[in-house]
Amino acid sequence: MAGTAANPLLVLSLLLPTAAMAQPADPLVGAIRWDAWHGELGEPGRFTQLALTPPEYHHRLPFFAELDDDGSPIIRCDREGVMAAEIEYALQGGIDYWAFVTYPEDSPLSIPIQQYLEGEWEAAPRFCNIVEWARFGGPDHYQAMVDRLLGYFEHARYQTVLDDRPLLYLLCHGDEHVLNQWGSIDAFAQVVSALRDGARARGLGDPYVVVTWFHASEAEAIRAAIGADALSAYAVPGGTPEGAPFEQSQAQALGYWEAMAAEAPMVPIVSFGWDQRPRVDNPPPWVPNPTPHHYELFTPQQCAQALEAALDWMAAHPEATPADAVLCYAWNENDEGGWLCPTLGPDGEPDDSRVRAVGEMLRARGQPR
Repeated sequence: MAGTAANPLLVLSLLLPTAAMAQPADPLVGAIRWDAWHGELGEPGRFTQLALTPPEYHHRLPFFAELDDDGSPIIRCDREGVMAAEIEYALQGGIDYWAFVTYPEDSPLSIPIQQYLEGEWEAAPRFCNIVEWARFGGPDHYQAMVDRLLGYFEHARYQTVLDDRPLLYLLCHGDEHVLNQWGSIDAFAQVVSALRDGARARGLGDPYVVVTWFHASEAEAIRAAIGADALSAYAVPGGTPEGAPFEQSQAQALGYWEAMAAEAPMVPIVSFGWDQRPRVDNPPPWVPNPTPHHYELFTPQQCAQALEAALDWMAAHPEATPADAVLCYAWNENDEGGWLCPTLGPDGEPDDSRVRAVGEMLRARGQPR
């Protein structure tokens, strides 16, 4: 496994500018983590690695990827130093918290959150969880996930909003996933009640539960039925087979914000892109029919513009966004098209231009980064 490689991660932190201690900012900037970058350790890792194997997609490879002698990528997030480097980059980019998409603890998808929690970091983004509602199981199984989340809520770096309310995103992606387990959406309210009761018993704040779904009226129906607090979305999918311009993505995001705000309190979703074409030739089992519709590759400056537009919109609509937080898609959805995490540049060096552009924009706004 020789060939082109990123800089050795054990010394990467020496090459990065010293990051300032994370400070509370208003509003909070969060970024989704989907941690399928573990190569041969599991099926998701094998499929994401395969999707980015064609040379035309190598610009999306995470900075810690290596290229084998035949040009095939080897992507292993469990390499020593990866998490430390990601933390440094996130702090430079002004990321206040990571939202970890949460999987079983023995899954390779959970390696990064475990590394994050086990590390003794002088400074690091805070964290919260995004949980697919099917992950709770049915009425006889949900308590295990509730207890796991309550344990996370107790962590000193868990992200809270509205003073001390643990922030939790509930990923809803089709009624059939919960109906097969619960029989009705209303029945899932047991989970939200158990989270609130458990948090109260442990002396924690009332969880701030955000329903993430792409259609505002449907999301509001779910929120009201289960007793959640707010609305958001996971991404801003769309585009055309030829590639739609950045401005079209921004218009779609604005439509999401306005539609959600008309229904309930909300957390604006910010997009750093959408492009599933790497999955079209090698569809993963969880996306059997990926679409070639996509947006043109965002420039670093456009990533900064997308976030700044959300911050400006929040400033103009404070009543709609009481949690004072945004959710960015994404830190590392590289094969699906939205990422902020530095990538492997053509010279084998990390390309951190997106992180730098976003961080510079936030500092120019006078936010304490």
